[in-house]
Amino acid sequence: MTTISRYTPSTMPGEQLERLFVARERILDRLVARVEALGTTPSPHHTLLVGPRGAGKTHLIALVAHRARRLIAGGQRMRIAWLPEDPWTIVSYGRLLAAILNAVEEEPDSPPSEDQLDAQLRASLRTNGPVLLLMENVDQILNAIGDLGQQRLRNLFQTEPGILLIGSTTTLDRTLADEAFPFFDFFDTIRLEPFSAQEAQDMLRALAHEGEDSALEERLEDADAVARIHTIAHLAGGQPRLWALLGSVLTVEQVDNITDLLLTRFDDLTPYYQERLARLSPQQRLVVAELAAADRPLPVKAIAERVGADQRSVAKSVNDLADQGWLAAVSTPFAHLLDRRRTYYELAEPLARLAFQIKESRGEPLKLIIEFLVNWFDAEELHASGRNEYARAALEMIDQDETLSLVRGLTSLPAVRRPSLALLGRVDDALAALAGGDAEPVMSLPSTLRQAIELRYGDDDGITDMRLLLLERALTEVGNVPQADSQEAWLSRAERLDGEARSHQSRLMHVRWLAAGWRLGEAEAALSTIPPGIEHVDGQEALADAYQASGRGAKAIDLYQQVLDDRRHILGPDHPDTLTSRSNLAYAYQSAGRLEEAIGLHEQVLQDRLLVLGPDHPDTLASRNNLAHAYQAAGRVAEAIDLFEQVLEDRLWVLGPDHPDTLASRNNLAYAYHAAGRVAEAIDLFARVADDSRRILGLDHPNTLASRNNLATAYRGAGRAAEAIDLFKQLVEDCLRALGPDHPRTLFSRNNLAVAYESAGRVEEAIGLFEQVVEDRLRIMGHDHPHTLAARDSLAAAYLAGGRPEDADNLLAEWPSGG
Repeated sequence: MTTISRYTPSTMPGEQLERLFVARERILDRLVARVEALGTTPSPHHTLLVGPRGAGKTHLIALVAHRARRLIAGGQRMRIAWLPEDPWTIVSYGRLLAAILNAVEEEPDSPPSEDQLDAQLRASLRTNGPVLLLMENVDQILNAIGDLGQQRLRNLFQTEPGILLIGSTTTLDRTLADEAFPFFDFFDTIRLEPFSAQEAQDMLRALAHEGEDSALEERLEDADAVARIHTIAHLAGGQPRLWALLGSVLTVEQVDNITDLLLTRFDDLTPYYQERLARLSPQQRLVVAELAAADRPLPVKAIAERVGADQRSVAKSVNDLADQGWLAAVSTPFAHLLDRRRTYYELAEPLARLAFQIKESRGEPLKLIIEFLVNWFDAEELHASGRNEYARAALEMIDQDETLSLVRGLTSLPAVRRPSLALLGRVDDALAALAGGDAEPVMSLPSTLRQAIELRYGDDDGITDMRLLLLERALTEVGNVPQADSQEAWLSRAERLDGEARSHQSRLMHVRWLAAGWRLGEAEAALSTIPPGIEHVDGQEALADAYQASGRGAKAIDLYQQVLDDRRHILGPDHPDTLTSRSNLAYAYQSAGRLEEAIGLHEQVLQDRLLVLGPDHPDTLASRNNLAHAYQAAGRVAEAIDLFEQVLEDRLWVLGPDHPDTLASRNNLAYAYHAAGRVAEAIDLFARVADDSRRILGLDHPNTLASRNNLATAYRGAGRAAEAIDLFKQLVEDCLRALGPDHPRTLFSRNNLAVAYESAGRVEEAIGLFEQVVEDRLRIMGHDHPHTLAARDSLAAAYLAGGRPEDADNLLAEWPSGG
């Protein structure tokens, strides 16, 4: 005798499933016809079976799989991906794709990304043949993969005709019934109606025959058995799984057996209904509660009176609940005698009463089980059960409920900060997908972002312009960080945009990202493809910046001079960009130690910006700030302090106290105080800047990290070594976490910690760090970069301080060049 699974039909042989199948042949035929058409139609009919737990969804899907295997055996080119009924591990779109690939015996790419998995599945559909995807609990999977995952999945279904989904869900939740979600109105929905008493009788016959229970087959023909079936259909909603459960104990005489089975089954179901109830609005829950407590179907007007709400709003709630499968209009042969303007509603799943009865039972026997027993057993059978508390409660109901006896006699029963790189990258990737014809990723963005994109989408170059803007913002954030993961990722995005847009602007952006990564040969080669003009000049400036950052000051000065000459020729001497070019050249002079030339040029730029832009323009304030730096570098500290104080005062007035430029001015002034020996004032101002930067910009912002570094340096200069070391150590950890091991700020922080150790007499610890700094700067910046040479000299000095003159001599002998 073959075991019949009440809960997992997928474990049963296909032939057995066929023998136990009743009532829904038409639905199965429709589904199989769609499977037969898979691979031959451009628009597969993705289908969703909707019904409560135990409605027979898994049985239908198992039969679809069984018949699909027959088609494959007959020569149809097709594969079956039958996902687990309980999809606990499918928590993302990528996990879903991996599950599908595993189900068709294809090993997902490793390490897999969602994009790789998506591409692999699409390629598999085209190369290895169509896939019949059988997916239960679709609503759970859609909720688990989120909005973006849903959008990507819908795109897969809409663009790949080689995949057909036949799925199931217990209810049409928001992901399926709300027009704001991607799968609204997407599926061909087939609602599985409860079995009628006749259909239930047919199923019980099939179960008895399969179980070789001839006595049960005979009893099912009795009028008494038919009456019991009607009873259960009313109490339990006629779900096939319950019939399978009851079929195993229908001939059992002991009340205890069926009571235990029902208790177990109801314990399993109660959390399911309670979780579904939690998703409803307060008014919808009231409507369900009233119908659960009612002893008869109710029209909308009566429901509104019971819940004490406006009839129109209740009507909407009732319609929504009907759409979601909670309520059903009563089908009655008296319909032609009823007011056609009035519809009577009842719970579509009578077992939903469990959610309320469990709360109200307070340890007393569950009313629904009592009702089962009253209508399933005779009084004599209940008396025979002895001390069973449910049997006693059922007997009390028979004795006290005057309606029950009549029912039994008739045998008829009633039924603000700046965007993060992660966000910038997400938007850029979404725009790249949009440019390629896939709008799903854009739809996953926050509404405000999506609306902004929509506003510019109609422009001829709207998408490209927005992506260039994002790359520009990211370049500001990443800066010159060669070999850093974030820099490489954004360089790839710039290269991708250039390959798609093929414009001077996109090529310039590619040049700028190459330059930021110190891939200067590639940057110069890319720049050579841009014809003479403003984009070419901008590319030269990006190269000049990179040469300056990489320590090749002479080359940078030559390029800055060329940029200045070109902009003066193209834009004129007073154009803001021309003035910026002069400022950049002045800074290059200053970095090269040509301080008098730098100061003279900074002073000229300041005067011109005052005339052209006015005293309060941010560029004018920047010129004052730059001139103050040059004064300080030249040892003219008092003049630098006066100018820094003026800049701070102006920025406070023009930009406000929390603007990043204002914070920078306070930091610069603190640095000047420190250089002038006004250490206490410097430390106080550095501490305030560090606190404000953390509050305004965030803990990991480069400016915040810089301000903390300055405070630690000031502590060290004031002889507060322990405080300096603690702050530098924390700073190194934060830079490693936020910026990575190769970021210049990380290297500086490690170097400064080494200096602090040396100042505190902890020379061996300092030597270890200096050795690491030298190694890292050699690898990242090269042999002759000024920062590398400075690290070499610091290490040599530490060797001497530690009594290791031989190591110092060897270091300098092996590395004599001064650049």
